[in-house]
Amino acid sequence: MIKVYRNFVYPEEERLIEFAKDIEQQFFTVAPYHFKYPDDIKNDIIWDKELISEIKELNKPFLSGLTQNANLYMIYTRVSESSEWKPKYFGQRKSQGIYGRIIAHLVTKNEATGAKLGKVKEALRKGEEIGINLVKITPEELRLYIEGYIIKQNSNLLDWNNHSKNR
Repeated sequence: MIKVYRNFVYPEEERLIEFAKDIEQQFFTVAPYHFKYPDDIKNDIIWDKELISEIKELNKPFLSGLTQNANLYMIYTRVSESSEWKPKYFGQRKSQGIYGRIIAHLVTKNEATGAKLGKVKEALRKGEEIGINLVKITPEELRLYIEGYIIKQNSNLLDWNNHSKNR
């Protein structure tokens, strides 16, 4: 039996970690966009096409600039305007597909996806507000490393991520 093992170490790992820390810091120091929902959303209203259209319209300026301008995002909740945003979920998507991913998390989704719309609806029913922060990094492929790094470093906070310590 022949065993072939090859180990490759990235020569500038410290710089890569510093880059990840800089991006992580953005998600904890820059206030997220307060995603808007109709005032009566906390009631058990039906999420039909009309409501979906209304939510998209309320957030149109924000949503219209997403495509190609972000590939990492964090979703937050807070109990009121005077309380702090709490990070709940961190994710990534290619910048060309970021609009669809954010819509799937915050507005409407296909049940086959892993989007967190159920958690968002639950938070809204409790009267919480939803926030979102986005960043774009290049090269695009690096988003996967950054996502893994940020989830690992903050797993105790990101209780909507499947691999968090709080699950």
